[in-house]
Amino acid sequence: MKVNDRVRAARLLHQVIGTGLTTDQAFAKAADPIPPVCREMVYGSLRFFFSLSDQLNAALHQPLGRKDQDIWALLIVGAYQLHYMRIPSHAAINETVNACEALGKPWAKGLVNAVLRKIAREKKPERTFDHPQWMIDLISENYPEQVTDILEANNQQAPMALRVNTVQISPAAYQDKLKDAGIPGNSGWLPETLVLETPITQEKLTGFVAGLVSIQDAGAQFVPELCPLKSSARLLDACAAPGGKLFHLLERYPRIDATALDISASRLEQLQLQAQRLGHETFTTLEGDASNLDWWDCDPFDFVLVDAPCSGSGTIRRHPDIKVLRHKEDVSKYAELQLKLIENLWRTVRTGGTLLYCTCSLFAEENDKVVNSFLQLSSGVPEVLEISLPVGEPTQFGWQLLPTDENPEKYTDGFYFCCLKKAASIRPHQENPMQKIA
Repeated sequence: MKVNDRVRAARLLHQVIGTGLTTDQAFAKAADPIPPVCREMVYGSLRFFFSLSDQLNAALHQPLGRKDQDIWALLIVGAYQLHYMRIPSHAAINETVNACEALGKPWAKGLVNAVLRKIAREKKPERTFDHPQWMIDLISENYPEQVTDILEANNQQAPMALRVNTVQISPAAYQDKLKDAGIPGNSGWLPETLVLETPITQEKLTGFVAGLVSIQDAGAQFVPELCPLKSSARLLDACAAPGGKLFHLLERYPRIDATALDISASRLEQLQLQAQRLGHETFTTLEGDASNLDWWDCDPFDFVLVDAPCSGSGTIRRHPDIKVLRHKEDVSKYAELQLKLIENLWRTVRTGGTLLYCTCSLFAEENDKVVNSFLQLSSGVPEVLEISLPVGEPTQFGWQLLPTDENPEKYTDGFYFCCLKKAASIRPHQENPMQKIA
């Protein structure tokens, strides 16, 4: 492994913990492809960030200043190597020390050497949950009997689930291609779902460039199961980018009249690039804010998908930066936005139509409590449709998937679904909706 791998990992980690970028954003800014070993160091450093930080703080005589947070990131990367990677300690220490030169801070070599040598003599923290305390408390409140399992699951590497593009190839034929390429995989909950035994890079995935397959969590792939659409049905995906759920619906129901709405022009451009790769051209894109109706032509939709912005607490396995970047107050802010989106988009659903609300959150404040507030205040009387999936558990109004659900090759992220059908009767609208969230 080259010194450059440590330097790149430290710089990428610093962009997350020092400037607030997500790992996806930091990786997207990289000029060159990021080697798998570098990705592992970044993800692993974030996965065990809290315990590694505690050890390093105990080893330092005084905290590093703000201008030296790149050295702090390098120390985290070094400590991760010592505790979690199969690299001889002397090699991990020496190469990490040498990385100080490339970071333009040769003065830090002695400090990094001394601190990492001390860390190397210590054991890695045992049975640490490596979450911020507010998140541990909230998971405990929501899942008192499952809290330990959820926290431990969040520190595991996420499974790599695939969605076969059934417009292009059958799942069986694609699985044969994987076998021919020496890539073992197992069937998922749905016919088009496959879960690889070992994650690989996108570039090595058979048929990816040709549009035969997409990478998508197995839980998110349940959306078409909850959207029984007829040919020519009008569908709105209201927070569409990056497009995985929309494309899955187009693969399951290729004759629907679909519209993809997103507030970000750049994200819509990326969605369209993925559409070209997969061969999906028969849908409309709109740039607009789903929290208002400036973009709407008043022609109602048969089905509206609201995959709302959320804390992402159900996806920590694949986005460990969430534990570092999210704060307790973010959850209530997302809940306010989520309720606003449902209330607004409900107006675009035709009478007899359906709205599917979903998040990748574990927290009731973003899920059932948002739905409860909407049900109390809606101007159109919604009917809550019953959901039953082969994995997960029912909630008061919907269905919750957890990252701990049994059957290892079919694990899903944490995900929430609620289906609401618009009945014909109307009742007066009430003001101040957020006062109802308790």
